[in-house]
Amino acid sequence: MTTTTTTQLPTGTWQLDTSTTTVTLSVKKLGFITVPATLDVMSGSIEIDDDHQVKNVDIVVDASSYASKNAKRNEHVLGPDFLDAANHPTISFRTGQVKSASAGYTSNGTVTVKGQSSPIDVSISDVEVSGTNGSFAATATVDRNALGVDKMPGLIVGRNLQLMVQAQASTPPVDRSSVPTSTSDSARH
Repeated sequence: MTTTTTTQLPTGTWQLDTSTTTVTLSVKKLGFITVPATLDVMSGSIEIDDDHQVKNVDIVVDASSYASKNAKRNEHVLGPDFLDAANHPTISFRTGQVKSASAGYTSNGTVTVKGQSSPIDVSISDVEVSGTNGSFAATATVDRNALGVDKMPGLIVGRNLQLMVQAQASTPPVDRSSVPTSTSDSARH
């Protein structure tokens, strides 16, 4: 894990850069073939509390953006057997308080698919912060059956999905123009 912090995390809301943040998932097919796919990030934020700690991370992805390298699979996954993207256009991830761990950071969170939520444990690594810009990687295992995405038996399509997020975020710089400045005695006369 790389941790570079040049300053304390500025408090407030950081916004994920949706053009550079990626969500990748993979699942085992027939028990031994790894099938990767991607999802597009619609929005995301990171809340930093007054103690400069990560309070939560929220990510919303476009369910209809599911893309693997197989058009027929994409059509099936987007349909009612799996994501039902026409009726449930978003998938959301939310973490709670982020805590230091022996290898990076961890957080408990939830994932919501098709209106059903399930708890997940999130591992966070490769945290880098420089001023008002930052990045991190996060991984989690998602039990698709707990989310009602259970149309195919686990032998054909694995029950557990591996979720990976590579995120870039920024926060607006502090606006110093609204901070009152002291006036000298000569300016007051």
